[in-house]
Amino acid sequence: MDIIRIEWVPFQKIKARHTNALPPSRAYHNDTQAHVPHIHVIRNQHNDLLLAKGIEAYNKLYLIDFHRSIPVYIITNPHITLLEWTYQLFQSCMEEKVNHRLKYEYITLLLKETRNDIASICKHTKCTKEDIYQLLFDSTIPEKYKDLAIKHNRIQLINSIATNPKLQNYRAVLYPAVFQHNNRLTYEKLKLFLTYIDEGYELNVNSILALENFNKIVDQAQAWKYYWDSLEFPDTRIMEGVFYYKGDKHSRIKVRL
Repeated sequence: MDIIRIEWVPFQKIKARHTNALPPSRAYHNDTQAHVPHIHVIRNQHNDLLLAKGIEAYNKLYLIDFHRSIPVYIITNPHITLLEWTYQLFQSCMEEKVNHRLKYEYITLLLKETRNDIASICKHTKCTKEDIYQLLFDSTIPEKYKDLAIKHNRIQLINSIATNPKLQNYRAVLYPAVFQHNNRLTYEKLKLFLTYIDEGYELNVNSILALENFNKIVDQAQAWKYYWDSLEFPDTRIMEGVFYYKGDKHSRIKVRL
């Protein structure tokens, strides 16, 4: 059985993995005189103090009183890995109901460190797939595209499509375009399509050739060729002449146009 002790430690020695130190959603009560800790830490084999629970309290102290000593609950785990520590922090985030941005920061860390292994994350943090998807995706995205976005690391791009009101009528084409084997949709192509829309053009999403037509629209080589062909320049050949100011014959000026 793990032994939990209470110790007073310098706050600045407690390590966390997040950079998003927003103010907590509820007040941190300064109750140190009664020796009531608000933060749990893990001591590893290097004597590092790793934040485990009490993330709200940690964020509050980080912002207002970084240099004080505080009472904490300490458990010793010499062999804890970086991934195990991150599992613990994410689980604490979910249990403590911290702000969404902080949860998102930890879930993206876990996706990176587990190579997008949602099943493993769920197993080690007691979260469901639905819990994780709520953090990662706009709620309007169909489930199958969420799964594909995880598999192919396209989370941000598919969210960009889902949350842009200009693209609402084109999602039926844009979502498949993100995952097609050839001509995958990129941010550059999406920006080009938005320009296409802003210029007053439309795409018939009900056509059986909708995706093929979309690929033509965002074919950058063809698009740039079209733009260059449509450019018009004025005649810039040099012309010479003589100008007299108000008809004064003594004010002769040579000009080049």
